[in-house]
Amino acid sequence: MHREISHVSLQGDRATNQDRCLAVERAGCALLLMADGMGGHPRGELAAQVFIDSMAGQFNSADLPLAAQGEFLRYSIEQAHHDIVATGLQQTPPVDPRTTAVACLVRDRQACWAHVGDSRLYLIRNGTVRYRTRDHSLVEELIQRGELEESGRTLHPLRNYVSRALGGDRQPPGITLSEPCTLLAGDLLLLCSDGLWASVPEEQLAGLAGAGLLEQAARELAAAAEQATHPASDNVTLLACRLSA
Repeated sequence: MHREISHVSLQGDRATNQDRCLAVERAGCALLLMADGMGGHPRGELAAQVFIDSMAGQFNSADLPLAAQGEFLRYSIEQAHHDIVATGLQQTPPVDPRTTAVACLVRDRQACWAHVGDSRLYLIRNGTVRYRTRDHSLVEELIQRGELEESGRTLHPLRNYVSRALGGDRQPPGITLSEPCTLLAGDLLLLCSDGLWASVPEEQLAGLAGAGLLEQAARELAAAAEQATHPASDNVTLLACRLSA
């Protein structure tokens, strides 16, 4: 199955861009990575970059094909967490940078993904969102318990509170890992930061799958998210992978 991959990262109205994303392809397998450094802690961009570098390095040195994609993701994300903590301690003075993250492995017609925090993965099929990851956040917990309507997500005073992240604590956080998923021609996997998903309607995200030129459509979607919340736009980052026969 052919893969078309495109990514965009915009600074928005922030002083720096703390988002990072990367797609690594090797031996018929693709590793898709997206991280959003947490601005409430020092050097969020450092945590995001270390996550990307650590995951890419582990993928490039792994024996392929992977016997267990899920276990690879879990182990690699835990190792990336330890690398973030160690890198923070090496700074002068030491810091505890943190980042949210999502990673996805794609091989042939199968995908597996894992995430920590509120960076998301969407599986878009036939113009609709077939699946999305559930944020590790207080607001998501309230919605899942029926104590808050979905429409109240972006207005809640604690909407930016993330309950899990990589970095900070020595012990790795709980990682949510998907079951293996069979992909179909036309499916699109979208990894993105909250600067994207919190700024445009889900229907607009889903429209990316049917775009003629994915790279152009991805740039237009990111720009729309940036403009929608100007002059207080967050960093906006997306990585899209579209499958075809």
